[in-house]
Amino acid sequence: MSYREIQMAFLVAVASILFTLESLIPSPIPWIRLGLANVVTLLALKWWGMKEALIVLIMRVILGSLLSGKFLSPVFLIAISGGIASTLVMGMGLRLGERVMSLIGISIMGAVAKNVIQILVTYFIYIRQVYILYLFPIFLFSSLLTGTLIGILAHLIHQKVNLSFFPQKNNFQIPSDLV
Repeated sequence: MSYREIQMAFLVAVASILFTLESLIPSPIPWIRLGLANVVTLLALKWWGMKEALIVLIMRVILGSLLSGKFLSPVFLIAISGGIASTLVMGMGLRLGERVMSLIGISIMGAVAKNVIQILVTYFIYIRQVYILYLFPIFLFSSLLTGTLIGILAHLIHQKVNLSFFPQKNNFQIPSDLV
């Protein structure tokens, strides 16, 4: 097992804990959460890139849905589709505009993408009523708030974390007698 795989497993565990803890907090508006686990996805994207961030995201959503008893349910499909869309958009934002846009702007882009895809998946697969589309303004406004907060958290963590724990090179191997 490589050091990078251990780091990714650590981030999946942290994100799963954040997801589980956040699910215990009542939401003032149904279906709208802060999305603390998205901090981990954004940091994985910043530190390693798209492939690793997608792996962390997918593993986190699978583990979180298993812990909450929602694996392969409509909630799982909505979460995984929104998460993948968000990660792809944030990855493109980082690649194209990292010098122009901060992690906060990238996070807002991801939050908007996530909410748009989740509403569209809900509409096309589950609730084929035009009324669901009336939620767009509420979800877009919440994207601005949650995306900003998640971006600020990711920025602060990125500045404070000792990146020696998250090196860019993947040449460290755990000795086989320790695994």
